[in-house]
Amino acid sequence: MRYSLAIVWLVTGLLSLGIYPQEDSFALLARIEIQGTAASAALYLGSTADIVFGLMTLFAPSKRLWIAQALLVLIYTMVISIYLPEFWLHPFGPILKNIPFLTLLWLLYKHEGVIL
Repeated sequence: MRYSLAIVWLVTGLLSLGIYPQEDSFALLARIEIQGTAASAALYLGSTADIVFGLMTLFAPSKRLWIAQALLVLIYTMVISIYLPEFWLHPFGPILKNIPFLTLLWLLYKHEGVIL
């Protein structure tokens, strides 16, 4: 379970660093009222956080990590729900997938110390 979680964080972070077109990322950030230097900072800090979470999932798992990841997912979900609610209706379920993601984090939290 940890490896699949780590893959999601690492790939998301790497995609956001420039594989996914940055102009599209900046357009989404503009829709949530983040533009200019703040948008660049948000994109790069968010990407870095995702990569760090992925690495920590592999090499430093802990209950604190699962809580921090769940909080970030909840914040992302709330912001997107407010500013980009159409993502709840997207056929690929980009926000709906946060429900099993949060369930996975809960399972890791509950079974800390057990290799999952």
